[in-house]
Amino acid sequence: MFLALREIRHQRGRFALIVAVIALIAYLAFFLASLATGLAHSYRSAIDDWDATSVALTDDSNESVTASRLSKDQVEVATTDNDVEPLVVSGVVLKAADSSQSGRAKVSAFAFGIDRSGFLAPDKVGGGITEGRSIEHPDSEIVVDDTVAREGWQVGDKLQLNSNSHTWTIVGFTHDQTFQATPVIFVDEKALAKEPPTDAPVAVNAVVSRIGWSPSQARDLGKAELTTLSSDDFVKTLAGYDAQVLTFGLMIGALVIIVSFALGIFVYVLTLQKRAALGILKARGVPTSCLVRSGAIQTLLLALVGLAVGLALTLLTGTVLPDKVPFQFTWWLYGITTAVFALFSVIGGLLSVKVISGIDPVEAIS
Repeated sequence: MFLALREIRHQRGRFALIVAVIALIAYLAFFLASLATGLAHSYRSAIDDWDATSVALTDDSNESVTASRLSKDQVEVATTDNDVEPLVVSGVVLKAADSSQSGRAKVSAFAFGIDRSGFLAPDKVGGGITEGRSIEHPDSEIVVDDTVAREGWQVGDKLQLNSNSHTWTIVGFTHDQTFQATPVIFVDEKALAKEPPTDAPVAVNAVVSRIGWSPSQARDLGKAELTTLSSDDFVKTLAGYDAQVLTFGLMIGALVIIVSFALGIFVYVLTLQKRAALGILKARGVPTSCLVRSGAIQTLLLALVGLAVGLALTLLTGTVLPDKVPFQFTWWLYGITTAVFALFSVIGGLLSVKVISGIDPVEAIS
């Protein structure tokens, strides 16, 4: 430790450049990790707040909720227990009901047709209603995610869904209710069936269960041509979810490996440049193990300082980004990334072990 710190103090400029390189690459890795988790969260936040165990879809849907359309008989088979709710999922576009509501931009969203007294109701998922109230008059009232407010919408505004001229009134906002990176609006299931957003009739797309189905019930579902998925498996069926998680994961992993071995190369070159000094230390009886340990500590210190700077830059960036950017602080992921960075950096720093062990004191001094 003494040797490592002493060398850093005497060559501050050189080691500052190394730390700067590590910090910039670490900043990029942490930034991408935050974007990846933020985007993944925006895909699944509404699903996570269901606290569901299983989801039932039709066999013909190929595990796609938007392609799944359950018949009345299938819904009856799947909803024989408590803590089971049918769900309608429909892509919609919100538009102002009249020209007097200027400044309200059109917004793409997913309409969730729910039982307003069930566990999928907006006042029972996530943080509940954050502004306004829940649905009291189902034929004309809806609750929307507060991301819609960024486009100028407010409680009390009247809107239409797609080409249907029926007028709905926003009576409340929820927070963090998004599906496939799109805001969710909550509509009473029967009201949505009565006033569908398009000419196509509305049908139940899925049945959500908080307790799951027993083996005998699962057999009945199979006979009814229904497929059951766990909540995590259901999330993976969302278009593009797996691809974006895998892409960001590979990018972050590549950055970790690159910066670790880049640091190892820096340490290796520095070791070659100080062969004479290391030779003198060995001639004075300093064991090779002590020199190797000093180099490993030095590498770890440089990595940790660079990682700390990179993380600080990431946190600072997160505070100034606009709300539209899917950026999320995830401390457990930062911790894992830091640990892997540090581990691979030390491994990369051990590239210089062969150089240190092969130094001949007499040759190095001469």
